[in-house]
Amino acid sequence: MNLCCKSTFATVVMLCSLAPCYAADQNAQVMQPVHQFFDALGRQDKSGMLAVVAQDLEITSVDEGRLRRLDINKLTDAIAAPRGGPIAEHIYRPVVHIDRDLAVVWAPYKFTISGHVDHCGTDVLTLGKLDGRWTIIGLSDNERKESCQ
Repeated sequence: MNLCCKSTFATVVMLCSLAPCYAADQNAQVMQPVHQFFDALGRQDKSGMLAVVAQDLEITSVDEGRLRRLDINKLTDAIAAPRGGPIAEHIYRPVVHIDRDLAVVWAPYKFTISGHVDHCGTDVLTLGKLDGRWTIIGLSDNERKESCQ
């Protein structure tokens, strides 16, 4: 192999090895506001939740074939209200898709009150890169009480 081919091969190998690192970094950047939102939810911190979402965001839920929409302010008010114990929404195995300044996170979740599962389902969060930072611009979920092991 001549020097030119060796150099080109080395460059291709180096770039291919960097791609997973870049993707992991991009995923981490997208997940940061998602984690901030759910951490604030667990603290029942309305301003913390609102800090990472677009103004006037509307939550869309699909529940047993019915579509429900809820303004983010009403949701955060409900979350901030006392529940008789600590709450948390745990997401796991998130799948992240990114195309330039648009991202989608798909993640199963369990919502707990005082450590006991209240309901579960799937969260779908849409994020946009606005003013240089990832912001939640859409939030949808489905919810069920059964089979939430």
